[in-house]
Amino acid sequence: MRMIGSSHFQNDVQEIIRKSLSSPLYVVVRFFLLFSHQLVSLIHLVILLLNLLLNDF
Repeated sequence: MRMIGSSHFQNDVQEIIRKSLSSPLYVVVRFFLLFSHQLVSLIHLVILLLNLLLNDF
């Protein structure tokens, strides 16, 4: 079986590249949203870990 997710991701990348030729701003916004979401998730994880450590003491 082929990985549906990876081929879907490749299609997204190709579409982003295609749109970037006409609209670079779209790509900047898209990447910013993607990385900011990951950053927020990372911050939440750090806060959870800190809470666990503080609760132990």
